[in-house]
Amino acid sequence: MGKRRRPAVSSGVARLALGFGAVLLIGTLILTTPLASEERDWVNFKDALFTAVSAICVTGLTVVDTPTHWSTLGEVVILVLIQIGGLGYMVGTTVVMWALGRQIGIRDRNMLRLYYGAPSLHETFSFARSVALFTLIAEGAGALVLWGAFRAEGVPPNQAAWWGLFHSVSAFNNAGFSLTGHDMTPYTDNPAILGTLMVLIILGGIGFLPVVNLLRRRSFNRLPLDNKLIYLTSAALLIFGMLFTAAVEWRNEETLGELSPVERPVVALFQSTSARTAGFSAIDMSQLHDQTKFATIGLMFIGAAAGSTGGGLKVGAFSLLFAVMVATIRGNDEVSAFRKRVPQAVIQQATTLALYHVALLFVFGLALTFTVDRPFIDVLFEAQSAISTVGLSTAGTVNFGADGHLVLILAMLAGRFSPVMLVLYMTRPHRKVPYHHPIDSVRLS
Repeated sequence: MGKRRRPAVSSGVARLALGFGAVLLIGTLILTTPLASEERDWVNFKDALFTAVSAICVTGLTVVDTPTHWSTLGEVVILVLIQIGGLGYMVGTTVVMWALGRQIGIRDRNMLRLYYGAPSLHETFSFARSVALFTLIAEGAGALVLWGAFRAEGVPPNQAAWWGLFHSVSAFNNAGFSLTGHDMTPYTDNPAILGTLMVLIILGGIGFLPVVNLLRRRSFNRLPLDNKLIYLTSAALLIFGMLFTAAVEWRNEETLGELSPVERPVVALFQSTSARTAGFSAIDMSQLHDQTKFATIGLMFIGAAAGSTGGGLKVGAFSLLFAVMVATIRGNDEVSAFRKRVPQAVIQQATTLALYHVALLFVFGLALTFTVDRPFIDVLFEAQSAISTVGLSTAGTVNFGADGHLVLILAMLAGRFSPVMLVLYMTRPHRKVPYHHPIDSVRLS
């Protein structure tokens, strides 16, 4: 008998995990060296590991102050990890192989098609190159605009150039790392900085395919269902987050209340844009009302679009669950949106993903309660921020201690990679069951 072949998806997932693991280990080891430290001292391994995980998971949670603790080399390492984590190990590997004149195998092509939404196996190679090109163009344009905006704020030319590049890459990849020392709070009156960051966050959070489809077809009605749901749900969540934050925090003198009436709507929109997966903040997050914190947890839970740089459940899965609820209430046997019927298998996968994310929040939220004595809303906020790779914190990540930091490391890794692996596993080719069990009912209420 011949050897039993390992499933292609399982093999691809293992290679994906090993690839990211190797990059993470190298990044961590570099960050522990004196060359990566501003003080030229050896860095605590836990702090280096936490920072590397946060960067490669494009989260933005930090246990040390990024601009003062890390040297230029340390910041470069963080930026490289962000780019690899956001662009994707598979796309990065594909581009390198293309540059070397080599081809990728069927398994890797299938992984790219399933995760990034390439139209077909035949087009995955050119599709990966297009994703990389789209990323570099967006980040390059954002870096130029931010360089000019920071220069207008009086930042020295070289520092403004580095800040522009770093924040552009961080924003497009929805990472939330900042070099200003005070996040975006010093620039609440600068729409060029906040506006550019919002555009980059939205582009990265939507992903390559929906943007290209909209540019090519030039009509919302001609877009595929997946793209329509991404655009519609993203817009609705942005508007909801902005209006809710503005309504609750408008007179809070510690957040929006200290800003001018003209700045408040802009900052509220920025907070809504950043809340889903980006992690930048233009106000003091610790001073938010509990209602805003809870609403932000909801936005973080939903997250960005599938195949994008962001995390969370994904807007497509969330919108499908909403469509299921509407169809069930109406008594419809089929779930449809925009006059298109959704396959039952996709509905089951979306439901599985939603329950899985709820389980992640329960497990890591509960684990964090054993590591820190903080209000439960802040603990829940921190857990969801890590799972959805957002990077916002209302209690200060440094205050969670060594045990809490370990929990958050596991939460970031689980939130970033395990849903991808779950989707790849659920969408693998499988044999149809040749029989059906008898039907029976279960009471729901």
